[in-house]
Amino acid sequence: MTPAIRHLRRNVLAICGGGNAGHALAVVASKRFNGDVVWLVSNEEKAELLRRGVYSPDGLRATGIVEGQADNIRAISSDPVQIIPDADIVLIAVPAFAHAPILKRIAPHLKETAIVGSLPTRGGFEFEATKMIKGIEPFGRRAIFGLQTLPWSTRIVEPGKVVNFGTLKATVLMAALPQRRAADIAAQMSDLIGTSIVPTDNFLNMTLGNPGQAVHPGILYGFFSKWASERFTEDTIPHFYRDASDDTGRVVEHLSDEIMAVAKRVEARSSGVLDLSGVNSIHDWLKASYPAQTKDMSTVATCFRTGPLQHRKAPMHEVAPGLYEPKFEYRYLTEDVPYGLAVVKAIAEIANVDTPAIDAVILWTQEKLGKQYMIDGKLNGRDARELPTPIHAGIKTLTHLIDWYAAWDVAQTVNYA
Repeated sequence: MTPAIRHLRRNVLAICGGGNAGHALAVVASKRFNGDVVWLVSNEEKAELLRRGVYSPDGLRATGIVEGQADNIRAISSDPVQIIPDADIVLIAVPAFAHAPILKRIAPHLKETAIVGSLPTRGGFEFEATKMIKGIEPFGRRAIFGLQTLPWSTRIVEPGKVVNFGTLKATVLMAALPQRRAADIAAQMSDLIGTSIVPTDNFLNMTLGNPGQAVHPGILYGFFSKWASERFTEDTIPHFYRDASDDTGRVVEHLSDEIMAVAKRVEARSSGVLDLSGVNSIHDWLKASYPAQTKDMSTVATCFRTGPLQHRKAPMHEVAPGLYEPKFEYRYLTEDVPYGLAVVKAIAEIANVDTPAIDAVILWTQEKLGKQYMIDGKLNGRDARELPTPIHAGIKTLTHLIDWYAAWDVAQTVNYA
């Protein structure tokens, strides 16, 4: 590990979330943050489990490409009153469906100057955060930010005791509200995390530029859209990336192309107000993220087949001894469709962009999950009503959408409700 970060002059960093990312941040922040680290989790049972591990003689340690110990955790609690009020930086590391609940829990206790970030962010986080956190610049002194992806692949080996770090991404994009804070926050996060965090012009780069929303559902759709209830043995479960076919790679590319088309339409209509250069094709993103770990970068499919994470298998659940079926109730669909592709679909409707590939994956997903996001080609199903889409922020037209993002760097409010 490298020395403590250079640019931060704050005293307290709070981690929210006790999963893989929370464990990883506990170790990284302990080694790189120049101050105290505190940790908020969902319930007292989990808090006690983590306290027993972190404060044991061996502590919480990391293995893999990052090594170290979480030896600077000042407090672990499920009570935000004990964790949030002194925090200068709050890092939210929970699944997208938990963003709104955690924002609601922490918002009343935030310092007037707090910086709140999501690692990673997902579609519509900016709408949820600005609704629940008051006093964001230019209307106050707070700021929010989000990373496009987690900087590392990471897995808990033993809760509270061991977390493994896999691959580190070479670069990770980031956005902030207000945009003028992005460069400073990116520098701070680069030092904290240990890789290049690159600021982008506005938060729409994160909502449209989230690579997981194309990669994860696209690969699952490629594998299992024609699945006929056959079962797998341990030896026949497909490897998620290593076994991606050329056809599966093209599914991901089609999703990526439609997302890019939405970004281009919005950017063109903004007449220079919004810079969406942070929304890259999946192929470009793979090449930028894993340049040293990928042997063949000629196509999306070859990037999958020759890149990192070759041992990861498709999500499965055991339905009989030694027999498995696809686990559709997994974050690759439960997170990356409703808090990814569905939000892109909502923006596409506002921008009048056709999205046949996205529609096909959403319709397939809602059938597998027993949800209803789309009806008759529109995102107006019962389960779309609570998603962080623009319309739920009062944004009904493309002009309103562009003005909403632009408004965060001017000292006036815009109300479309």
